[in-house]
Amino acid sequence: MFEGGEVLEIARRHVGERYVFGARADLRNPDYRGPWDCAEFCTWVVYQAYGVVFGTTSANDPFSGAWIDQARERDCEMTLDEAVRTPGAILIRKPVHTGVGHVAFSDGEGGTVEARGTRYGVVEAGVFEPGRKWDLGCYIPGVRYVTNAAGPTAPARVELITLTHPFTRGEYVKDIQRALRRRSFHPGGVDGVYGPMTAASVANYQLFKGLTPDAIVGPATAEVLGLDWPPPAGSAG
Repeated sequence: MFEGGEVLEIARRHVGERYVFGARADLRNPDYRGPWDCAEFCTWVVYQAYGVVFGTTSANDPFSGAWIDQARERDCEMTLDEAVRTPGAILIRKPVHTGVGHVAFSDGEGGTVEARGTRYGVVEAGVFEPGRKWDLGCYIPGVRYVTNAAGPTAPARVELITLTHPFTRGEYVKDIQRALRRRSFHPGGVDGVYGPMTAASVANYQLFKGLTPDAIVGPATAEVLGLDWPPPAGSAG
């Protein structure tokens, strides 16, 4: 039987390779060395390890939303805590309306192997680094996984600025909008409402700066916008 940790052995061979948003990888080429998109990376590695195509749309295009859909269709979802403690499990952040999701491998010890973004490339990183958001995990059917019962668990989630309904509002959102306008990105008016135009502008700026374009403002995005983090109490909600 295939073992969950096999994907980590393959994924780690590619640490240091380039990330390009939307890059496509040939599953049939075991010698491919990038560039990578996050979902492409996980789908390619899973295929090399197990010969299974997972996380793709009907057009055979890897996509974070397809990872979620197939995890549910095949009844192989995991809780976030379980995925964090399981070597080779997959961690998923859901796409938001104007941003993208993200997919990474868990090392079972609170770390990841992932194609993280243009400024990072393929890296080993931390699941719980400040500002990181994950929604669920999944496993590949037919693979044997061993969960570390004493492994790390998810801390209380730190609130981030993201597209919500009702919309997040406040002075900190105005600061985000002003910072975007100063950099020639256009969020619409400076109205203090984190709506679709502002979220889309954040995603575009993240892509420009080599961050994952998820339209979520956390520590890394605040830094490149020249803003303090976390927001002052009562300035966004």
